[in-house]
Amino acid sequence: PKCTNTVVNQGVCMKHGAIIKRCSMEGCDNFVVQGGVCITHGAKVNPRLCKVEGCQSQARNGGVCIKHGAKVKRCSHDGCTNQSQKGGLCKKHGADVKH
Repeated sequence: PKCTNTVVNQGVCMKHGAIIKRCSMEGCDNFVVQGGVCITHGAKVNPRLCKVEGCQSQARNGGVCIKHGAKVKRCSHDGCTNQSQKGGLCKKHGADVKH
C-alpha cells in the first residue's frame, strides 16, 4: 500500500526518511520554521488572511475565512453541527485529537 502521510522533504514523509532541520537554539527539539529557528525562538509566520477587504481573519478555503463562506466539514454524528476534527467526528463524539 502507498503511504498517505504528508510529503515533507525530497518527496517523502518523515516516517520514510525526510530530513527535517531542528531549531538551532540549544536544547530545543522543535522544527525549524524560518531563519534556523522555531516559532518559540522567534520565527515569524504570517497566516494567510481572508481576501475580503477589511477582514483580518485567517483564510481557510478559497482564500476566505469561515465568516465569509469557507466550507468546513461538520461532525457526521446525527444532529451535531460541530466542526469535525478527525475521522469525520468532533471531539465530543469521539475524534481522537492529540495536542
